[in-house]
Amino acid sequence: MKFIIKNSFFKLLFLSFFVLSSCSDDDNQSVFDQTPSERVDDGINELRQLLVSQTNGYKAVYFTKNDERGGFTTFMQFNADGTVRQTSDFNDDIALQNSSYEVRLGTTTELVFTTRNHITKGTDPTAVTEVINGFPTGLGFFGTSVFQYFSNDNGVIAFRDIRNSETGLMVLYPTNFTDFDTESIAAVTKIRSQIANISVPLGLATPINHVLQISNSTNTERYEFNYDQATRFSTSIGFSETEINELSFGIAYTEEGITISPALEFEEEAFVDFIYDEPSNSFISTVNGSTVTILFDSAPAFLNPNDIIELEELGPNGFLYRRSLGANPLTSGNHDLLMDQVQLAVQGIIGPQWTVSGYQLIIDFESDNCGTFLVLQLASAAGNANVFYCFERGVITDSTLFLTYLGPSNFTFLEPAVLPLINFLGNSSGLEFTRQGTFSSDSNSFPNLSGTFRSLNEPSIRVYGLFFG
Repeated sequence: MKFIIKNSFFKLLFLSFFVLSSCSDDDNQSVFDQTPSERVDDGINELRQLLVSQTNGYKAVYFTKNDERGGFTTFMQFNADGTVRQTSDFNDDIALQNSSYEVRLGTTTELVFTTRNHITKGTDPTAVTEVINGFPTGLGFFGTSVFQYFSNDNGVIAFRDIRNSETGLMVLYPTNFTDFDTESIAAVTKIRSQIANISVPLGLATPINHVLQISNSTNTERYEFNYDQATRFSTSIGFSETEINELSFGIAYTEEGITISPALEFEEEAFVDFIYDEPSNSFISTVNGSTVTILFDSAPAFLNPNDIIELEELGPNGFLYRRSLGANPLTSGNHDLLMDQVQLAVQGIIGPQWTVSGYQLIIDFESDNCGTFLVLQLASAAGNANVFYCFERGVITDSTLFLTYLGPSNFTFLEPAVLPLINFLGNSSGLEFTRQGTFSSDSNSFPNLSGTFRSLNEPSIRVYGLFFG
């Protein structure tokens, strides 16, 4: 099956623009009977009238740059005096705010937000910070406050982002509210509830593998769904015997679920709107018998058999997990809860001045003489300490890593406190390993190989870290 991402929105807009432009000779004659300034004035007046014609405002869905960022929803009530009232789902500040706007001539007829409001949060470079070459850098959503008027389709108004003309788009839909102030706040509150629905659940019995699944009557394809909440952008990875495929798109939340841009096209069908299904905790889009589902599953989207082979070839190199390296959603919430449990138990034995800063897992596939071991790293103001726990040499069976615990090497009195971590790594069902490329977190990036280990005994416990020589 071939699955393609396309900017279908702009194709449709172009076609509609072409149709609207292909007028009769009489229409063309009436247009060219006008002076250029008259035609400009007509365009400006047309947009002004459209904006104020909806007395209870518009719902604006704005994708600032859909090849790197997702979108957000802003409710706007335009007034004839040049003021606009807004609320949005951009962050938890949803209070209604008043600001100013203009409709003017730029490259074409433009809608300009001249003072700050919810829509201009997309221009704030501090709204999103990414790590570039190891340094946190403020980038934001690459948004603008100037929008080029593109089309009017029965009251649905489309704009191009003047900064990102090919990847930035804003569409205004009439709200059909009867009370803008009350209903816009209620709608934004409901929209923001989708943030929790797309986040990895924390319950111990819940699955943590985020999967994008495509299915029809003849076939099913599964992708590892990776979603960055800060940028509202997803990159999904699929693996076949011959190639690795990647699907990338931005996400905007809706009252019913999510909408994505660019559209996913599969066998000539475009998937844009996904409805949240609460019983299955999934987002579903169905078009003509084909379905795309974003779900949580107990099994990963796929296992690349080369990953476990690479792990074996790494030899006794170490795997490092440390909280100070930053957060990554590939480390599950239940792993963090497990580490909190270990820290509290350790502090109960040796005092609250000690913290568990992280751990190393050294895996040796040849030596039984404690060649494979866990190093628990403890830190305090007075100094640091390492606690060693021995395992038998690593064994790989059916693409699963098995570690058998032997016992502590030092500080034996801490063993009861560390047992939850020991049991995670040495669980009887084994560990599933996946390679994740170079290391990246919300505060650091390194060229080191990274990967995840997931307990097959407690599938909701997964850790992400890096390898070192």
